[in-house]
Amino acid sequence: MRIFVAFELPSTIREAAAALQQELTQPKGKIGWVRVDGMHLTLKFLGEVSTPRLSAIERAVKDAADGTGQLKIVVRGLGVFPGPKNPRIIWIGVESDDDRLCRLQERIDRSLALVKFPRENREFRPHLTLGRVKSSQGADGLLKALAVHRHFIAGECSLAELHLFQSDLRHGGAVYTKLWSVAL
Repeated sequence: MRIFVAFELPSTIREAAAALQQELTQPKGKIGWVRVDGMHLTLKFLGEVSTPRLSAIERAVKDAADGTGQLKIVVRGLGVFPGPKNPRIIWIGVESDDDRLCRLQERIDRSLALVKFPRENREFRPHLTLGRVKSSQGADGLLKALAVHRHFIAGECSLAELHLFQSDLRHGGAVYTKLWSVAL
């Protein structure tokens, strides 16, 4: 099964992100928009994992999250990965004022490395994925629309539970199932 460690976000944040998606659909382009119910803040994507490994993953994540406490975040700003010359992912930024979110992600990455999951090579850049650009056709219009909304603010919230999700890829998009949760 394909799995990942992530935070669920409150409906107010997801609804604000969905409203922004509607504004961004005006430029022509081929973009696969993320469904509102599928928006989450991923800390670690583990990929294909066999069921027997789930208990080791759960222990590793719980150990890493122990003592963290609730995290306050602000969801704001727009951008693209890898960059404006080749936009592939449209995202909204996630910020925490005390860097605890990045430290938690680092502890999870380190803890999961102990149970044979490779460490992430890229720097952690917390974000919500809004859409995936399928073609560079219309990219200029998309970048102009992103510039107009670059100061977008979806809101702020506290995160109190971390989850392990299973991802089932389907024709209409990925469907996520929560396997277990860890209180912070």
